[in-house]
Amino acid sequence: MIKCMRKILTVGKWILFLILLIAAVAVAARITGRKASERKYADLYAADNADVLFLGSSHLINAVNPVQLYQEYGIASYNLGGHGSILPATYYELLCALDVFSPQLVVVDCYMMDRDYHYVDIMTDDFTDEDRASSVSQLHLNLDVFPLSRTKLHAVRDLISDQSIQMEFLFPFITYHSRWSELEGDDFAPSSASAKANHLLGAEIRMNVAWQIAPHTMGDDELSDEPHMGEQYLQMILQTCRERGIDVALTFLPCNSTAVDRQMAARMEAVAQAEGIPALNMLEDDPTDLHTDYNDEGHLNLLGMTRTTDRIGSFLRDAYALPDRRGDAAYQLWADRAAEYDRSCREQLSESTSLTEALLLLAGSPDALSAVLYLSGSGKAVADPAVLHLTDALAPGNTLRDAPPESPLLLVLPSSGEALGFAGYQVTDWEESAIGPLEVIQVENFTGVYLHHDESDNLLNMDEERLADAQLILLSADGSEIEEHLIFNYPRMITGDTE
Repeated sequence: MIKCMRKILTVGKWILFLILLIAAVAVAARITGRKASERKYADLYAADNADVLFLGSSHLINAVNPVQLYQEYGIASYNLGGHGSILPATYYELLCALDVFSPQLVVVDCYMMDRDYHYVDIMTDDFTDEDRASSVSQLHLNLDVFPLSRTKLHAVRDLISDQSIQMEFLFPFITYHSRWSELEGDDFAPSSASAKANHLLGAEIRMNVAWQIAPHTMGDDELSDEPHMGEQYLQMILQTCRERGIDVALTFLPCNSTAVDRQMAARMEAVAQAEGIPALNMLEDDPTDLHTDYNDEGHLNLLGMTRTTDRIGSFLRDAYALPDRRGDAAYQLWADRAAEYDRSCREQLSESTSLTEALLLLAGSPDALSAVLYLSGSGKAVADPAVLHLTDALAPGNTLRDAPPESPLLLVLPSSGEALGFAGYQVTDWEESAIGPLEVIQVENFTGVYLHHDESDNLLNMDEERLADAQLILLSADGSEIEEHLIFNYPRMITGDTE
């Protein structure tokens, strides 16, 4: 009896040891694991009741803002776009996501449908080893958020040829166990509470203005009539959605398109027509401006995202009977993220480190602000092409570009209504504007902007900041109150109080 009890006790100790060991390894793996994927998709599991799921590559991540769709159209959506996601990867991202979501509609962007491979660690001879390493890293970012499952196992086996790399996807601790020396306090916080967590429901905003991009010339590149690998996997996406009773829409989002892009967009439309599903080819119906709306050669910035999202919203509203979730308590997450987004844009505007960033935020953010922009004739801002392109976007048809060299420029930008531009030296009488009665005086060494018949209060600082490169005065929507006065000097910026 005593021997039996000792054996039971010994077995019990070993079982307890194994349990503690497994728990310790699990905790260590959790702490040391790469958090980038969980942080990027921080709201994925909280947004499981989304009506619309967007799928595609980084072009989608930077082009469709679910928060804006909710604010303007009441659409509850989630952006599951993946960096570098070719359509084979998108197919498996959909399968993994359907373990979480039960959407009414899946929207698939077909950029990169011409990529004729599915092993991201092999790709084709056109790519370098650096491209392949980046592609594997991006797949980690897109898949790591999903737990190990049969679906993920199939995904890894179909997208990765190297078995050692497959194991890194299936058992991340193999890759990340050596990260102890790199750990920061943020590694111990839940991903959704991390300072690096993405709370834009999968979308990401870029803030550069790549005004110098030139359109691609349309060459004679021809694709074969045979369906590419991307198109084959697109058909698999459509089949999956049919089997589950999920509606599908196809898009080809704006880009600085090549001849191949245009051929693939046309092929996307042909697939949609054959399948009887709606499609939006935004190479033909493009709301963006190449001089103001691009962060770089391939991705949209905030202004491009704002315009593209609005076009997507009107397309979905016209093509589908999607419910308006604004005010629905079950969709409070979207309301919370919208309020957080508004605050974030406003804070970033106040803290802008460059005039172009401030104008981009003013043009693309949801906050209802009016503004007055003053560019000193002797400053650098007046010669900044990015600034001039953005003033064209903020006030289409303005005449600032026609001003004589080295003359001061002034732009009155109401939150709604007609913008007013003033270039060169002039004195105006009081005139009505969208922000109230306005008088402008621009003479040598002085510019005055007065509102509501009050000539004692110049909106501009003409004392110590008279020679600053630019001044941006943020006003309430009706122009009745000054919210903030920003002073910009190239390359630095000074923020001053208005009091």
